[in-house]
Amino acid sequence: FEGSLEVMGLDPRKSRHDIMQNVCFVSDVGILPRWIRVSEVLDYVAAVHPAFDRNKAEALLGETDISFNQRVKQLSKGMVTQLHLALVLAISVDLLVLDEPTLGLDILYRKAFYDRLLNDYFDHTTSIIISTHQVEEIESLLTHLLFINHGEIVLDSAMDDLAERYVEVLVDPHKLDAANALGPLRSRDVIGKKSLMFENVPRSQLEGLGELHVPSVAD
Repeated sequence: FEGSLEVMGLDPRKSRHDIMQNVCFVSDVGILPRWIRVSEVLDYVAAVHPAFDRNKAEALLGETDISFNQRVKQLSKGMVTQLHLALVLAISVDLLVLDEPTLGLDILYRKAFYDRLLNDYFDHTTSIIISTHQVEEIESLLTHLLFINHGEIVLDSAMDDLAERYVEVLVDPHKLDAANALGPLRSRDVIGKKSLMFENVPRSQLEGLGELHVPSVAD
């Protein structure tokens, strides 16, 4: 590799301590020691992070089935994730990094988490980076989208630009040849018709071929 790296204007190799005062990170694998109690986790984070709001963390945990006296080894994978998220959301930072944050959670808690994330940080100065394969869950939250394939950045776009750049057309069968001539990115079968996706093809050229749709992030 080559190049340089800065996080909020600082070099992480030289200024790690300063950076970590303003950054929170949740990995996709729970790394809490199995012997520790939930109450002790709260004690520890309160002691090491000046921006930690213990009352907020306890309120978030109160919405789960986690007991303060339980040890981490007694928690399910989903409960460990809930504990991690409660800790992180209770810390006021400039940068929040979430790696598969809802892994192991049921669908109701996943929705509640993202609702809280949006409500707690809307209009704040915090930047949030979410790395996930569950793109359907976060599409409504995003301002920017980045796709990485085998280490290569293959898409880097503001969400508002996607609708202008990509169009999906449910093509009428007798117009399939004309649609294919415009060089679609992909084709799939949908209830007896072909759905073709196009990139940077003017809508005026596509409108006569069938139904136009804005593709989702998953598409």
